This record gives sequence, C-alpha cells and structure tokens, in this order.
Amino acid sequence: MSTKMKRSYTLYPHTAPFYLLPIRSGYHFSMVTASLVLTLLLTSCSGPTPVAPLPTVAATSTSIPGTVTASVVVIPIEQSELSFVLSAPVKEVDTKEGDKVKAGQTLIVLDAPDLAFAVTGAQAALRSAQDYAFLQHFARKTLIGSKFVSANGAPELRQKADSKVLQAQSALDSAQAALSQATLIAPYDGTIVSINVVPGELVQTGQGVAVIGDLTHMQVETTDLSERAIAGVRIGQTASIRLKAFDQDLTGKVIMIAPMGVKSKGDIVYKVTIELDNQPDGLLWGMTGDVDINTK
Repeated sequence: MSTKMKRSYTLYPHTAPFYLLPIRSGYHFSMVTASLVLTLLLTSCSGPTPVAPLPTVAATSTSIPGTVTASVVVIPIEQSELSFVLSAPVKEVDTKEGDKVKAGQTLIVLDAPDLAFAVTGAQAALRSAQDYAFLQHFARKTLIGSKFVSANGAPELRQKADSKVLQAQSALDSAQAALSQATLIAPYDGTIVSINVVPGELVQTGQGVAVIGDLTHMQVETTDLSERAIAGVRIGQTASIRLKAFDQDLTGKVIMIAPMGVKSKGDIVYKVTIELDNQPDGLLWGMTGDVDINTK
C-alpha cells in the first residue's frame, strides 16, 4: 500500500495571471523572487508615473530707488526729410550719401523748362517796362516853331510807366520763386544720410527724396518710458546712459519732455530728450541702449 505525499500550494496574486507555487524549501523562495521581478518589469513598461508640475512664480523686476530706467535711441539734434512741392523729373543730383554740406548748398535739381521759360519772359517784360519809364522821365528836345524845347512826359504817363515797372518786377519775382522750387537746397549745415532718387526719375509732390542730419550734435530719446514712471521726471535731472556700442557710460541731462504720450504695445509712453554732456567719437545715429534718470 503506497502512501501519497500531500503537497501544499500558496496563491500569489499579481498584475500578471495568478501562479500556484508549491511550498518547498529554497524552491519556494526562488519562485517568489522571480514573480516579484516579473511584476516590477510589467509595472515599469506601463510608463512613468506623471509628476505634478511645481507651481510657477511670476518674475518681478526691481528698480533702483530714486531712478527711472528706459530704453533710448541716439538721434541728431536736427534731422529733416527733404521733398519738393512740385512734380517733375530729376535733372541733377549734386550730392551723395555721407557728404557734408553747407546751408544753402544745392542738392537736387528738377527738370522744369516751363518754369525757366516763365522767368525768361518775365525778365524781358521788365526790361521793356524799364525802357518805357526811362523815356517818360528823360527830358526830350521837341521842336516848337523854330526852337527846340526840352520837356518830360506828361505826369500821368510817367506815373503809368512807373506802375508798369513795379508790376513787371513783381511778375519776375513770382516766376523766380516758382523756379526755385525745382531746386532742393540744404536747410542747414549737416550730413546727407540718404538720397532716394536718381536722374530721370519722376518725383511726386511731397515725396521724400533725401534725409539730412546734423551728426556733430547728437542726443538720445527714450522709446518706452511708461506713464507710470513719467510723473517723476523733470527737466534738468541728470542721467546715465549705457549704449551697447560703448563700454563706458555717458552722462547727460533731461532737456525736453513730450507733453503728450503715444500708444505703444498697449501702453502709453512719453518721449524724453536727453542732452549729452560730451559726445564720444564713433557715436552714430540709431545706436540704442538704456538710461537711468535720477529723479531724487
């Protein structure tokens, strides 16, 4: 009669199918270990556990007490975009970009023959009127009977002749003024920054044809000074300017505050003009940087 040995089993639930493992010394421990490893592998394959994001804190900017900071751009004290008040083809361009010019120097001339002919006609009319007036005022010898008598023109004729001279002169002045509109001259001493036309090109009334600036006298203007900071700014306050092109700071003072703000990027900003104490070599129109205005 044979005796059957009874075996006992232990049930281990896992994320994988259930396994019945016989309880044996040594063998039971190794099987349990293998089951745990398999469970960890299956869990890791299901993806990383999401981690809740850390709360963010809005960055805050601090400013030095007693100062107002803003962005600035370098500009000339005097700058002008030049244009004509009439439309005509370009006849001559007598300057180029980078040229230093004097006030009154010719820059660009338009081809306006009708205006030139009007001046020529007005000059001829003036000469004719002057000749007639001279005859009326000049004492002429007239033969009366057997004698020559010197006499001027009648008073009303002399007055009429003088009036014609004045009218002819006025007409000539008007013609010359109209012709001068076809010549563009420099309004002040400065440097030609750009020329935007070439000979033969048709220029329209009001079209910008050249830009001039006084590059020997530069200043800086703020570009983003908010209405929240403008209240503390006053004319005469000192300023420290940091330009990207220079290692050393520049100094200056506030000389102008715009009386009206303009909208920029959803905010109202005010332009503040700062005069430099000293202008360094190499300072160019359009350089940018920052300024600290001392509002103490």
